[in-house]
Amino acid sequence: MLSREYEWEPQYVGLASLSLAIGAFLAMPLAKASLFSRSRSTPQRTDSMTMRAPRFMWSSHFVRRCIFTLLLPFAGVAFTLSAPGPSVSWTMPTIFCGLVGFLSNLAIAECVGLIMETFDTCDLQPGVNQKHRLQSMAETTRRRRTNYSSFPRVCAGFFAAQALGFFLAAAATGVSGRVTRALGAQEATAITAGILLVVTVLLMLVLWRWKQVQVIPTSIFNSATKKGSIAWGQPADDPDWRPVIIGNPSGKMRRVNMLEMGSLSRWTEIRRLNKLIRK
Repeated sequence: MLSREYEWEPQYVGLASLSLAIGAFLAMPLAKASLFSRSRSTPQRTDSMTMRAPRFMWSSHFVRRCIFTLLLPFAGVAFTLSAPGPSVSWTMPTIFCGLVGFLSNLAIAECVGLIMETFDTCDLQPGVNQKHRLQSMAETTRRRRTNYSSFPRVCAGFFAAQALGFFLAAAATGVSGRVTRALGAQEATAITAGILLVVTVLLMLVLWRWKQVQVIPTSIFNSATKKGSIAWGQPADDPDWRPVIIGNPSGKMRRVNMLEMGSLSRWTEIRRLNKLIRK
């Protein structure tokens, strides 16, 4: 746009395009997980206060992801409206270009966090759901389970996300040139922002926790115990079995989204360890 509409020389076009990298660089501190973590505010007493409450929490992962992802297509629309040609100063589209880089970095960070949150099972170590007998090393070795590893699942999630991203980027590179030559740079940018908005809405629908599933066995959960503790019952057929309890839950149910309902997701693995679903 700067080279065709504003007739800038290539070196100055490159300097103006640097705003995209500067915006992404400014987003790096905000991409740190602890900055928007719930631990920065007053800690909640139970998981249900952030996961199952009927009201939204501004520190919620879902609300934060909606804000970051929705602002990105609107930043693209703002860039489109601010780039009609030499009638508008070059500073406006350059600033909005930096804003796109800023929000893109945050969106990528949220995608990484989403993959880890959904598929990371490395904390489900042996002994969490089973007491090891220490009578002898041979018996301990025989009974000890292999450590859970999140690497295959997490790597598969990154592979799927990045492969789809590079595939769409390659397709967009080939199509955008034809659209730009046929309609113009401003119209092509508007079409891209519209497509991004549709994809963002679809992502929000996937992340919406719409279904309740049981994550703690009914036989061992007792909400009437003192100080909100959990009664650790043990089925008669397996005295060494212990259920997996994450956090400080106030109920046996949890809302899950479409990704968390997958057979290799973290919460499905927890339900499988708690013998709530078949292996």
